[in-house]
Amino acid sequence: MGERRTAFDPAVHGFSFPNAFVDVLLTLPSGKAISTAGRCGGMAYASLDLFHAGVPAPRWGAGLFAPQRVPPDDNWLADTIRARLFDSFMVRSAASFVTWSVHPDDPAGPLKGVRRWTVEDELPKVIRAIDAGRPVPLGLVVARRVSAIGKNHQVVAHGYSRSNGTTSVLITDSNSPGREVTLTPKDGAWVASNGPTWRGFFVQDYARKKPTVLTRSPADPSAPVGPGSVVALSHVWTGRTLHSDRTPWAYPGAPSGQRVTAVRSAASDDERWAVLSTRTARDHVRLRHVASGGFLGSGRARSPVTGQQGLFVGPAEDEWRVEVDGGGAWTAGARVRLVHVGTGAALHSHPHSSDATGGQQEVTGFAGRDTNDWWTVLEVD
Repeated sequence: MGERRTAFDPAVHGFSFPNAFVDVLLTLPSGKAISTAGRCGGMAYASLDLFHAGVPAPRWGAGLFAPQRVPPDDNWLADTIRARLFDSFMVRSAASFVTWSVHPDDPAGPLKGVRRWTVEDELPKVIRAIDAGRPVPLGLVVARRVSAIGKNHQVVAHGYSRSNGTTSVLITDSNSPGREVTLTPKDGAWVASNGPTWRGFFVQDYARKKPTVLTRSPADPSAPVGPGSVVALSHVWTGRTLHSDRTPWAYPGAPSGQRVTAVRSAASDDERWAVLSTRTARDHVRLRHVASGGFLGSGRARSPVTGQQGLFVGPAEDEWRVEVDGGGAWTAGARVRLVHVGTGAALHSHPHSSDATGGQQEVTGFAGRDTNDWWTVLEVD
C-alpha cells in the first residue's frame, strides 16, 4: 500500500463550518424564491488560496453562526467564498459540468464517456499534481441531465493512496469539515467515504488569489479564556476584529479617549486585549489594550454613525460581564456577549463606518440585545 499527500491539511486549510450556504437567485412574482444550495466551489478555491499563502483558515465553527451554521452575508469570509464560487464557474473547465452531465458513463461513438474520461484522462492529472506537491480542485459529477446539474459538487484533492492495484483519491470536502474523505473506485463509479457515490471527476482550472489574513495562529476552540489571557476578539456576524490605534475620537459629542473600531487586517498589538480580573464578580473582567495600556470603556456619549452608546480606550478600569452563549466556561470557540457593567450596554458592531471611524467598522454599546452582540476569540495567548 502506498500513499502520497501534499501539505494541504483539511483541519488547517479547510473551514470548520459546513457547506450550508443558501443563495437566493431571484424571487418570482408568486413569491417563490429560486435558490441554490451551497458554495462548495468557493470554499474549495478559498481554502486553496489560504494554502498557497501559507496561512490557516480561522477556526470558526458552525455553532458560532447558529442557527444558519455558516457566516452570514456581510461577513467578509462569506462574501469571499461567494466571490470565489463565481470564479470557479468562470474557468474554462467549468463547462465540463454540463458536458459530463449529459454524456453517458460508457463510450458513445467516438466519445469515451464519463468513466474513461475520469480514469484515463483526469486521474493521471490528479496523480501528477499530487506528486508535484500541488493540491487541485475537482469537479465531482453525479447529474445525468442539465436540470440536475446543481447536484454536482466541488472539492480539493490533496492526496492519493494505492492498494492492491486500486488508486483512491484523498479529498477535502466542505460537506465534511475538518476531516479527510476518500474517493474509492467501485463498479465503475467513485464512492466517497462520507456517503455519496459519484459518476466521475475532473480537475478544474484554478488561479490563486491573495486571501484576507486575520491570523496566522487561530485559537484552539477548546482553549480556556479568562484572567491572564491575551486575546484578539472577532465580531461574529461581520468577522472583523476589535481594534484601537491611539487615534482620539473627533466628532461633536465624542467621548474622550482612543477610538475603538473593528477592522479586517492581521491581528497586531492594536487588536490584542489583556483579560484582567476584578474584585467584584468571577464573570466580570477588564480589557486592557495591549498597544496603549488603556482600558476598554463606555459612557453616555453617542457613537458617530448609529448614535448608540460610544466606546473608548482610556484610563478608567471599566468592567465587562462575560455572558457565554449556552452557559459554561469561556472558551475560545464559544460566542460570548460582553456587557458593560456600569451601563448594561452590550459590546456591539455592525457593517457601518464613517469618516469619524476612519472608514473602519463602528463598534458601540447597545442597550438592546441582538445577534450583532456576539463575539468570539480569534487568537489567545
